[in-house]
Amino acid sequence: MILALLLILQASAHAQTPNVAVAKTLSRVETLVASQKSKDAREIAALDRRALGYSRDLAPYGWRAVPSLAAAVKDAKRPAKVRFLAASYLGLLGDPAAFAPLSEVLLDPAQNPSLRALAAQSLSGLGVPGAAVRDALCAAVAQEDLPRETLDDALVGLATLGCRDTAPLARISHAYGPRPSGRDLATVRHALAVLGKSIGIESGRSLLALAAYFPPRGDARAVAIESIDARRAELAVWLKPETLPVVTEALRSESERFDTMRALARATRALGPEAAPALSRLTSHPDAEVLVAAAEALAEFKYLPALPALEAAVAGALTDPRFSPTEGRPDPAELLARVEKSVELLRRAR
Repeated sequence: MILALLLILQASAHAQTPNVAVAKTLSRVETLVASQKSKDAREIAALDRRALGYSRDLAPYGWRAVPSLAAAVKDAKRPAKVRFLAASYLGLLGDPAAFAPLSEVLLDPAQNPSLRALAAQSLSGLGVPGAAVRDALCAAVAQEDLPRETLDDALVGLATLGCRDTAPLARISHAYGPRPSGRDLATVRHALAVLGKSIGIESGRSLLALAAYFPPRGDARAVAIESIDARRAELAVWLKPETLPVVTEALRSESERFDTMRALARATRALGPEAAPALSRLTSHPDAEVLVAAAEALAEFKYLPALPALEAAVAGALTDPRFSPTEGRPDPAELLARVEKSVELLRRAR
């Protein structure tokens, strides 16, 4: 018993404090980083992976390692890569205690853009409430001089969260002109997706304005329409008079983009019977899924003027290419059955 107690006391005497553990790990990192000066890209990448693996030594300390790592991240006297790795270790701890120092890095314009981007990537993995992550990332996006790499990572982190203040998202969506491409299109796509997850009348108006701003048949407009579809229930309640002309025009101009038309059909259906005349034009659309979406909406609205066209679609189904099997698409027999059901509902409504 006495021997066991002595062994425990001896082990405790030699145990490292979190501060010492962090200091030793960062010392090893600095040595590793210094050795990279004479190495080629492949060797540097291997050494970086090795340095990143040092996070395992700090994992047992959890939140207790956060203060020392946070101080290292802020220490301008340390090499940039060492500070970057210290921030990586903070994120890899996965502890809520790391949220505050990483948020501070994200929102500090004086910090290295890559370090801020890393902070943006890390916030959602720290076990804090989504509202806190949203507020930090939205505050970053609101900075007009936010470096591009940080902006892109912040928008990705907001993809399922949205923002309360959506004016910055509208600004970003306009920032690259009406025909963004390449990386610019990717940034606009992310900003529009965040708008699609936001709430409030003003964000809805922004989406409608952007759908009108981007030229027809363009990729940016297609994403704006997808985001309108994601918000269709809210738009139908708050902004129906403003939404109807936007989707009605898009039903004409986007007819060749089948995925976009499916989203439009859903968004239009949410607007109620007022949208029936616009949806009735889709009975001749060459995509079966668009036809089905329109047929089911028209049946729901009891829009009898569409019945002859839908009956003709059912009667000619055997020779209609819309109901031919297509790899990766729904079973045409199931689609046809849905149109037939819509026809039957309309007949009963006569």
